[in-house]
Amino acid sequence: MTRNQSRRSVFKVHSALCTGLLPLILLLLAPATLCAAGGAQSLQSFLELKPQWPDLVGSSFRIEGQYGILVRDSLRMRNCDLPFKASQPIKLVGSSRIIEVSGRLAKEATSGKLYFEVDQVRQLPTDVQTLAERERAITRGTSKQWYELAEWAGPRGKFYNDEELIERAKLANRKGLNLERQELKELTPAALRTLSRRILELDLEDSLRIDWLHESYWLEWEALKKSAPQFDLTAEEFDLSKDPVFQFLNRLDKDLPGAKTRVADVLPLLANEYRRNSVLTYHNASDAKRRTLERLFHNEIATAAIARVTKPDGSNGSEIANRIDELIAEQHELAEKYRDAELTFLAKTSATLTRNQLGELVQRCRDRKQEGLAKEAITRWLARREQSLRKDGVTGLIQLSDERLALLQDQPGAGALLLEALQLAPKNEDILERLKKLGYQEINGQWVSPQANPAAPNAPLPVTIETDLERFIRLGVPKVGMTPAQLLKCLGSPQSLTRVATSGRVTETWTYRDGTIVRYSVTVERRPSRGTAEVVSVQ
Repeated sequence: MTRNQSRRSVFKVHSALCTGLLPLILLLLAPATLCAAGGAQSLQSFLELKPQWPDLVGSSFRIEGQYGILVRDSLRMRNCDLPFKASQPIKLVGSSRIIEVSGRLAKEATSGKLYFEVDQVRQLPTDVQTLAERERAITRGTSKQWYELAEWAGPRGKFYNDEELIERAKLANRKGLNLERQELKELTPAALRTLSRRILELDLEDSLRIDWLHESYWLEWEALKKSAPQFDLTAEEFDLSKDPVFQFLNRLDKDLPGAKTRVADVLPLLANEYRRNSVLTYHNASDAKRRTLERLFHNEIATAAIARVTKPDGSNGSEIANRIDELIAEQHELAEKYRDAELTFLAKTSATLTRNQLGELVQRCRDRKQEGLAKEAITRWLARREQSLRKDGVTGLIQLSDERLALLQDQPGAGALLLEALQLAPKNEDILERLKKLGYQEINGQWVSPQANPAAPNAPLPVTIETDLERFIRLGVPKVGMTPAQLLKCLGSPQSLTRVATSGRVTETWTYRDGTIVRYSVTVERRPSRGTAEVVSVQ
């Protein structure tokens, strides 16, 4: 015999063995994995073999399950369309509909239809009785034993549509879960979250899952309060996405359904109870109260998170206020206090502001009915401006007078500055024109203020229409076409000035800085031959 012939012979023998043994293999494997406690195969597992039934004709089975119809020598098992036939009448005495049937799969000779040939029928306790017996056996057992009982009762209850069995399976799962919690070596947030996920897998009530999830967050919060690193409040910007407290708050808002829902009024008694014992109060609360408590939890975390980035001097008050309105809308009044605190800070430091920044600050103060802060900010700013403008002599005094009048409506103060400038330049038309507008009169060679001249009471300033150029000067915004005098009124003296002279032209670069940052670079072109000078570019 050749080697190839030998291989073919072995293959034929192997194929024949496999074909002959298939029914036996299926019979041995399936019941072995899906048998009831007494060794009988459950009806559910028997039905799973339905595609292989034709190959299992003649194979013996012990099947336990609930019967639906019994007529003399034939019966039908519930949820099974295979006929069960006996050679003699089947007699059942008790009320239990759970039976164990022994016999084999068979085929009708004429029709070829399958049926189960019954040798013996034995009545078993009801499922509820069996469940109670198993419960008594594991009263002091482990979580694993309760889970195994639930794994038997749950699918069986669904298969037979037995609500009591389904509920008892849930009870077994709940007991197993509680035991599993007791078996933990340490109750950690991670362990509680794992158990809360198990609640979903076991199809238990969601209120229990939320209860344990809430407890896990409180355990984590107690630890986080002690371990979270402090913010560097000297930094210009805060990356809150990397802060552990803000990260914790975001997770809490996603997991607890009531955390992001604003509540109007919370009973002080409930809030105090929750503050004293958060976990127990939440555990005993109704679903509606739990949503309120979740919001209280959110508010506590949000308050702590915001406090971490609050600067003591109030300099970031608006940012803090916006976060309060976003995260703790119930505390809008507190947000408003932080906005006012920032205005107070800015008013105290207004001397370092640009004219534009001052205008914005004053408008903010007035929008919030803080006229006192607006006046304080202007006064501080003018005091510093006076130091620099006085160096410009007459031009500086005139500009300082204009600013005092425009910003404070201080006619006496503006007039005093003009009189001071008049001593330096007695014939300056700009000074004389401004004095007249303020109501000053020249009497016997002396300029007398309206307050000192009863015959000329201090009349209100005439209403004038402001040109675009005048508005830009008032706002401190340099524009092409301004004269050097107008530029001085607009921005004051530059921090540095460079001058380049060419044939018939002098080009000056006026540089204005905010600290080390160049705010404006203005080019002034003078043509002495024409007697002109104006701003030709602004950067």
